[in-house]
Amino acid sequence: MNIFVNMLLWIVYAISLYFSIFLLLVYLDNREFFKKEKSSTQINKFPFVSILVPAYNEEKTILRTLQSINEIEYPKDKLEVIVIDDGSKDDTKKIIAEYIQNKKHFQLISHKNIGKAASMNKALELTKGDFFACLDADSFVDPQTLRKMLNIYDQENDPKLAIVTPAMKVDKPKNLLQRVQWLEYLVIILIARLSSRLDSLYVAPGPFSLYRTKIIRELGGFDVKSITEDQEIAYRLQKHHYKIKQCFDGYVHTTAPKEVKPFYRQRRRWYLGSIICVNQYKELIANKKYGDFGMMQMIKNVAGYILAITGITIAVYLIFLPMINRVKNLIAIKFNIIPYLKTLSFKFNLINFLQMDFRRSFLIIFIFVVGASFFYLAHKNANERMTKFGFIPLIPYFFFYYLLKGVILLLSLFEFARGKKLKW
Repeated sequence: MNIFVNMLLWIVYAISLYFSIFLLLVYLDNREFFKKEKSSTQINKFPFVSILVPAYNEEKTILRTLQSINEIEYPKDKLEVIVIDDGSKDDTKKIIAEYIQNKKHFQLISHKNIGKAASMNKALELTKGDFFACLDADSFVDPQTLRKMLNIYDQENDPKLAIVTPAMKVDKPKNLLQRVQWLEYLVIILIARLSSRLDSLYVAPGPFSLYRTKIIRELGGFDVKSITEDQEIAYRLQKHHYKIKQCFDGYVHTTAPKEVKPFYRQRRRWYLGSIICVNQYKELIANKKYGDFGMMQMIKNVAGYILAITGITIAVYLIFLPMINRVKNLIAIKFNIIPYLKTLSFKFNLINFLQMDFRRSFLIIFIFVVGASFFYLAHKNANERMTKFGFIPLIPYFFFYYLLKGVILLLSLFEFARGKKLKW
């Protein structure tokens, strides 16, 4: 094997092995805590809470989003809902206006298209709540989630706790791509739960993260230049030594892309925004002042880019180039594969077996076992069955999905290097 490719393989093994063992140890260290941890809807008092709903061309989902908010189990006189129509060109504004009639705790503001972050900053100026949540207009919150989140603020009783994040699931996945994303989101919930224990969360998901209003105002609101304002605000809070916790069963359901093109656009924005955030806050990387966030999470984020580059390089060398050569050979013989099949042999060769690189094989098996274990634990953590949608989604999830994400991340790195800007 090419020495360069062999070196890249060992880099992938080393990085994957390190973080696999690290996350496994974090889980084992917190296993008893997770068993005993119970969510609660009991809160000492009912603080005034504002819910901001930025919407741009969301006529297909906005009504259900507003209905989910209206069904939240919380006193209506302690709740205000500010729906922001960000210059929609469809019937979003009309649907909102019709729905909020005779609902005193709802209000609508409308302006020309200025983007999500700027829209939330405008609403933030009007916000009366001690806490505020942002709910994307294609997402739906469970009735008890708000109370569960406020209970965490009560339990922690820490003025430095700035955000409580939700446990986000894909809503009613219908096709294969959505079902693969459903699997991915369950793993993310578990990883976020572990990161929460390490005070290392680096993103406050748009679907119903709950903020302490005073802190966000003091930090100047959301960054209007960022294409991933939910990541940027989390990085900024970590830089200022604020805390972010996850509500492990504060569920919110979001609409996942069902086609490859919108999936690509979504992930490209996420990855490019993440790269920009890491670059913007690069002084936090391996910085002991920021605890596990600097010494683990920031390094892990950078390592993800290294894995994407090396993984795609290896895939091209070991999979795609040989595949192209085979296709060329098939064309040369006009796809006459009968002679090839006649000479095909499946005999066991002891010498070849003994010459195998058992160290590499052991590492691959170990990493796969750890990954599969996390996959199982993620479903258990989210109270879901691994085969809820059958076995078919598991095949692309384990063998193709992360390669696809790696390609998108690699393209995002190229766009970042070129200085390309995206609009949110």
